[in-house]
Amino acid sequence: MTDGISFNQALLEACPTGVLAVDQDIRIRWINPALESMLDLSANELVGKDQQTLPEGLHALFETTEILHLSVDGTDERWLRRDVREINDGAQSPLKLHFYQDISGQVTAQMEREALQKQVEELTITDPLTGLANQRATLQALAAQVTRSRRYNNPLTLAVVRISDPDDPSALLDSDRVIAVAQYLRDRLRWADTIGHYEEDLFMLVLPETSESDARNLLEQIQQECRDGSLTLLGDKTAPHIGIGVVTWERGNDPHLLIRHAMEALESSSGSR
Repeated sequence: MTDGISFNQALLEACPTGVLAVDQDIRIRWINPALESMLDLSANELVGKDQQTLPEGLHALFETTEILHLSVDGTDERWLRRDVREINDGAQSPLKLHFYQDISGQVTAQMEREALQKQVEELTITDPLTGLANQRATLQALAAQVTRSRRYNNPLTLAVVRISDPDDPSALLDSDRVIAVAQYLRDRLRWADTIGHYEEDLFMLVLPETSESDARNLLEQIQQECRDGSLTLLGDKTAPHIGIGVVTWERGNDPHLLIRHAMEALESSSGSR
């Protein structure tokens, strides 16, 4: 090392951790062989450079974050973990030593895991708690039925069912009561209907070839049956309150508008009880 820097150059050169020295002018003063290897660049390509004179992909070397994302040649990406220490050389000019560990393998593996998880989630159509269609599958089914009704003018009704604790409507229902309602809906509806567990306390029913009045009559029967104790899976537990919102498809309604109208009907019904 040059310019009278007082620490042991031989030790830092032998260090397996990447080391970079930055002077008070925010210029690279020195790098060790380990960092040359990490970046696949020689010291001559970096020493004396500042952020403006370095390639854009290496600007992160001067940032303050702990994790750096570098692109050495625009395609070769590296992720480094950095720790910074400040020292003074023999002339009392401040230097900052940046210590680097290459974590590219760890970051790449994590990104691959996240991408795979996303693919799995996109392929999954079943709600793990109830075994019903999940939100993604419910939306797909609704979109398919709306397209069919647009083409053939077939009747289509969307119903939303919200369940809640009758004693504390704001409380989160336990899994047993959610599963009991899911099973009851599955038993009472047709195979052609899509029953989706849309949110924790919300079920969505896509009912093709069904008028609004028929859907409402059925769901009001289900409401009454549940009040009368038909949810036998609950044992001694109190049956949840069931709120319903029902709308029929009309021309001009896309799936999102249909859902919004169903939720408005649900809120209107809940406000009037």
